[in-house]
Amino acid sequence: MTVFGDLTRAMSAIVLTTFGEPVVFHLEGQAQALPGRGVFSAAHQEVDASTGVPVSTVQPVLEVRLVDLPATPTEGDAVTVQGALYLIVDVRPDGHGFLKLMLHKGGGHEASTHPDP
Repeated sequence: MTVFGDLTRAMSAIVLTTFGEPVVFHLEGQAQALPGRGVFSAAHQEVDASTGVPVSTVQPVLEVRLVDLPATPTEGDAVTVQGALYLIVDVRPDGHGFLKLMLHKGGGHEASTHPDP
């Protein structure tokens, strides 16, 4: 590992310790729900629907360290954060060992596929 890689790994551990919270992953192919830790945010963002009228929406995001996970989450897996079930709709690696999981608040079919523990 390079010096930069070592520093990035140390910094990511500090970020998770400071800002992270417990989460539970419901990954395809895993017999049990898996505890984890991540940094969750659900910030408003404006989306231009090519109509010239901005639309405000909420995009929940969970950032996790890949090294902390027993398996890589994929689109269609689920995660419980703050007692709510979210469907993972996109997985975006950041190139430094973190994954940015784009989420959609679950319910209905997703909740029955990946029940809360």
